[in-house]
Parts: sequence; structure tokens; C-alpha cells
Amino acid sequence: MKSSFFNSAGWQILAQTDIMTKLILFGLFAVSVVCIAIIVFKFVSFRKQKQQMHELLKQLRALRQFTDLVSVSKEFKESIGGKLLIESLGELRLMLDHAKKDGGATLKDQDFADLELFTDKLSGSLLLEEEVYLPVLGSCAAVGPLVGLFGTIWGLIHAFLDISQQQSTDIATVAPGIAEALITTLGGLVVAIPAMVAFHYFSNELRKLEFQLGDVSDKFLALAKQAFVK
Repeated sequence: MKSSFFNSAGWQILAQTDIMTKLILFGLFAVSVVCIAIIVFKFVSFRKQKQQMHELLKQLRALRQFTDLVSVSKEFKESIGGKLLIESLGELRLMLDHAKKDGGATLKDQDFADLELFTDKLSGSLLLEEEVYLPVLGSCAAVGPLVGLFGTIWGLIHAFLDISQQQSTDIATVAPGIAEALITTLGGLVVAIPAMVAFHYFSNELRKLEFQLGDVSDKFLALAKQAFVK
């Protein structure tokens, strides 16, 4: 089987390519490995976040008292929603400590507005963390076909030079050079298509996560307003 692979037409075409084409194909292969690793990593990560967020929202909808938020945040401390709750609770605690120093035990309207601004900024920061590596997929999807096209043009130039040297336009003379040129286009598409599909899929999952994170933030703010804004 091994010998038949090395004797196949595809391998013979690869073996006959020049150094530039080999470098392009090697680069595309390396990029495809990176893309596959990112796709697997992000798929597992988003699947875990989706499950945890579903359970977190389910418990938050059943909450009626602010004091229950602490235990819920600790239970989901590894999820993006739990991180939002923990950081927001910490900021609220600092605000309440500051209010106590001023002789009060509740938040003013301006304090609550500052808390809303804090949760908005925190949500954006957490979503940026979840977005990591997605630009790599987007870049690979955009650049992959262009790199393949560059390799194709490079190969066609060499193919036409070979034709001029052999002074023959017979299909047996033209076909190998054209095949060598087009193989880089195939490599670019092999990289770009999965990367583009994964990029749009994960971008859609990120938007869903953004809406769910907004629900977590709204629930926290509603309970905080009920408990500490008079």
C-alpha cells in the first residue's frame, strides 16, 4: 500500500514540483493543522460553555432573593456567566463598603448606574476572551485561496516556460505542468473552506453567548436593585 501511494499520480505530481510550490504546499499543510486544532478546541470550549450557561440561566430564573446569587456564582465559577457574577458581586461589595463609610447601607442611583456600566464592560471583556483564535480562522479562510492562487500563477508560468522550451503544445506536454499549478489552488481551498465554515459557526455561537450573558447581567442587576437600591 505504501509503495502504491508513492507510485500514484498525485505523489508523482508533488515530487515533480519546484521548491516554491513545495514551500507553498508545506505552508498550507501547516496552516491546515493549526486550523484543525483551533476548530477542535473551540468546538469543545463552546459546547461546554453552552451547557453551563443553560444550567446557569435555568437556576437564575428560579431565584427570588439576592443572597442566593453567591452560591450560584460559586457553582458556575468556571463558566463565563459565573465569572460575570463573581466579578460583579465583588464590585458591588466594594460599592457597599464605600456606602457604609458614608453612613449608608444602600446604593444611590449613580452607584447603580456605575454598576451597570461595570457589568457591560465586563461582559465585553469576557466575550473578547471567548473570541480568541477566531480571527486566525477568519484570516486563514481569506488568505488560503490567495496563497493557492499565487502558487497556481507561479506554476503556470513555469508550465508555459516548459512548453516554450519543448516547443510543443501536445496535451501530454501541457497537462503535467497545469496539474502542478492547480494543486496549490486545491490546497488553498482545503484550508479555506473548513476555516470559513468554522469561523461563521463559532461567530454565531459567540452571538448566542452574548445574548445569554446579557440575560445573566440583567438578572444580577435586577436582584441587586431590589436588594440595595431604595
